[in-house]
Amino acid sequence: MSISKIANNIKLTGNSFPPVHKWNPELCEGQEFYVDREGEWFYNNSPIKNYKLTKLFSTVLRKDDDLYYLVTPHEKVPLKTAIAPYVITDFNFNSEYLELVTNFEYSFVINEINSIKLIEFEDTQIPIVNVRDNIEGFFSRSTYYNLINYALEKNNIIDDILYITSANKDYPVGKIA
Repeated sequence: MSISKIANNIKLTGNSFPPVHKWNPELCEGQEFYVDREGEWFYNNSPIKNYKLTKLFSTVLRKDDDLYYLVTPHEKVPLKTAIAPYVITDFNFNSEYLELVTNFEYSFVINEINSIKLIEFEDTQIPIVNVRDNIEGFFSRSTYYNLINYALEKNNIIDDILYITSANKDYPVGKIA
């Protein structure tokens, strides 16, 4: 299956995501999609430079048994990630909610469904975010440092863990050294 054929199998309607949870296609192996630590997408070890194409692929993500897939009505293609498929590139506070923006211009608020947790990655703890439908994202370095600075200004530290408050709940963003 070629990258262009996979793209042609994706049909978008409006601003919503396709109903990948309803599709049950055969697993299609033989090609490799990968998202690196910087959020760059690769196909068979070649960078995908077409932003519109990677944005399109980001809409048909599904996570099954802790593995990511690109899913169309006709195929299910494995997607490997260094951390997660989405990168959080910006944030702001809207009244009592922390709003995050991904590298594909998808924004959402942090709440009990779209929460933040700390995970182990390369001998350190980093925050990971549930972006949508159990699909995760990680913070770009600059966005992470800006969020840490904001959290430090608020001085929300509990047991050496730095927190951000959204929807009247605290979410961990880092460990104080």
